[in-house]
Amino acid sequence: MLILSDDFADQDLIGHKDYCDGLVEMIKSVKSRGSFTIGVYGQWGSGKTSMLKQIKKALDDIKPGEQPIVTVWFNPWQFVAEEHLIIPFFHTLLASLEKEVEKPEAEKIAKKLYGFIKKIAHVPLALVYGMETELKLPFWKAKLSCDKTMDYQRDKEHEVDEKSAQKNEIAMQSVAQDYESTYYNLLQTLQDAAEDLDVKIVVFIDDLDRCLPEKAVQLLEGLKVLLDLRNFVFVMGVAQEVIERGIRVRYKELYLTGQRDDLPNIEGQYLDKIIQFPFSLPGADPEDLKKKILAEQLGKLEGAKPFVEMIYEALGSNPRTIKRFINAVSFSLHLADKKSEDGTAFHPELLIKTSLIGYLFPSLYRQLEQYPSHLVRLEEIVQETDEERDKKKSALKEEFIEGQGLQVKKTDLPIIDQWLEYDKIRKLLPILKIRTDEGEIGFKDQETVKKYVRLLATSLQSEVTSKAKGSRTSNKSLHEQMRDRMVPIKDGKFKMGDDETGRVDVTVSPFMMDKYPVTQALFEQVMNKNPSHFKGEDRPVEQVCWLDAVEFCNELSKQSGLDKVYEIAGWQVKRNPQANGYRMPTEAEWEYACRAGTTGDHYADLDEIAWYRENSRDESHGVGQKKANDFGLYDMLGNICEWCNDWYGDFSKGPVTDPEGVENGSVRVIRGGGWGGSTRGVRSAFRAGSAPDTRNRYVGFRLVLPPGQ
Repeated sequence: MLILSDDFADQDLIGHKDYCDGLVEMIKSVKSRGSFTIGVYGQWGSGKTSMLKQIKKALDDIKPGEQPIVTVWFNPWQFVAEEHLIIPFFHTLLASLEKEVEKPEAEKIAKKLYGFIKKIAHVPLALVYGMETELKLPFWKAKLSCDKTMDYQRDKEHEVDEKSAQKNEIAMQSVAQDYESTYYNLLQTLQDAAEDLDVKIVVFIDDLDRCLPEKAVQLLEGLKVLLDLRNFVFVMGVAQEVIERGIRVRYKELYLTGQRDDLPNIEGQYLDKIIQFPFSLPGADPEDLKKKILAEQLGKLEGAKPFVEMIYEALGSNPRTIKRFINAVSFSLHLADKKSEDGTAFHPELLIKTSLIGYLFPSLYRQLEQYPSHLVRLEEIVQETDEERDKKKSALKEEFIEGQGLQVKKTDLPIIDQWLEYDKIRKLLPILKIRTDEGEIGFKDQETVKKYVRLLATSLQSEVTSKAKGSRTSNKSLHEQMRDRMVPIKDGKFKMGDDETGRVDVTVSPFMMDKYPVTQALFEQVMNKNPSHFKGEDRPVEQVCWLDAVEFCNELSKQSGLDKVYEIAGWQVKRNPQANGYRMPTEAEWEYACRAGTTGDHYADLDEIAWYRENSRDESHGVGQKKANDFGLYDMLGNICEWCNDWYGDFSKGPVTDPEGVENGSVRVIRGGGWGGSTRGVRSAFRAGSAPDTRNRYVGFRLVLPPGQ
């Protein structure tokens, strides 16, 4: 059985060698009074670790006559259980330097290295003292408790053992004073130690994106004490979005209390102040990836080699994703081989096609578990489409490539027709084309489909589940996950509307509101489908009509063990005000929550809080990337327009409490403006409306609950 490990690659396999060589020369050329930091940016599985390891290997083989270089490798993910990652970092640094001193060939640099080690030996425990004591230093910007200081000293300090510490508190106080002195003079201590070094120390920090975001930020803030040290170079493998999420978590209280002047800028400047050379990892070279990984490895699997181009087109250029897919196929082929001994025949081509469906269309794969006949019908339609395409040849092919769409016959069954939309059928077409060198092999009946889906259940189930639900899995129940997102909104009064819409005094009772619009990951987790045009699990769901939102609210309430709020009879929808489940906000609740006590057009500078026409690049974005309002709600303006519960109509003439809009109408209220909105349309008071069955890429929705749920 062919199994590819997730180990780093000693040699470049994906076209990154020139970039590695360039970074090696940059590191050798660094001459600065302070340290120099290189950030290697890249997504999960894109090859960051392999690149860092290849750079380290090149620096370890330094040529005679060049400045000596000592490399240190630190993987913070291995120490996530530690309270403060900076402590294992310093221990790793010291251990690496001590190991270097012991090498025979290090005789010339050993003395100065040993002197450096001796000077910084107490730094880790001094840092513990500082971080566990109620101090607030400029480079830490965090207030910390002193509960564990003396206990830690008793446990860790070798000069004063536990018995003598218990007998002689004066000795312990003396030790604490020494560490306090070291801590307050930490920057000077480190600078003095590094001043005499004529050795370049290159520290590689990998897998920051595998840590919890707040842990990654904690380490970066600790490392700030090293950023003024000469002869130090840091090379970090980072994912920008992980750091930004960590900033939001670490400084949550400041967000909620409105103390934004003390916050690091989460729109990119935080890392800019640490990293002198940001390097965005390029995608794998297609030819190298196909030749050195896909073709070479798939050639070892029966019947798989002809699918190299298809698999590359389907899975993209992420090396780790491709390795996982190859492992899944290899395991499934092994199972198929075993079952063939019992007389059950499996075609490798169909097994690979079913695997691709599981990876690319997890919701379709789950659908096939219940309705295997749907794949037979889809294959028939694809064949008919392909034959029609062949008839028209270049003209239709040109139309297809340019994105104008194919004329596909629909079945009038929405559950099947959803896969015949252009963005899906163009990917299904090459997968389900069944022509092979041996003739035509296809899913002839539902029993055939059932056989392959059942075979792949063990190797694909985790992939299908994680992708269908959004990759951020949780052990919490659905209701617990949602409860973490819901923000309590206190009761209050405000003036609803503006000069354009008219104003009315409104009193609003307390409620709870989702801090984000409903995301695609949440929608797919609940409804087992994702109708959105702009794909991304953390982007807001769109192309949902008001009636779709109603159905979602009821289904989420059901799965959360709450009452359904809406009674649905065709187009007739009634709201049960006594139900404790999820619903859309009334228009008054929405504007009250959006304003969060403000009275102007926007609750803050528009570019800081909203994705709109001037900055969105004509697409939606992941939720929570802009600043929240004073209630802790994100994306209330811009990114995606939001359905409200009300029919569109005139405001009440006088003061009103908890208004629910007019009794009847033809369009439902839409609020907030979206990624395509102008400054006029992205305002707290701006109103729009649309028919309840309208679907487009501009409109999504947000949830509310009664208080206390």
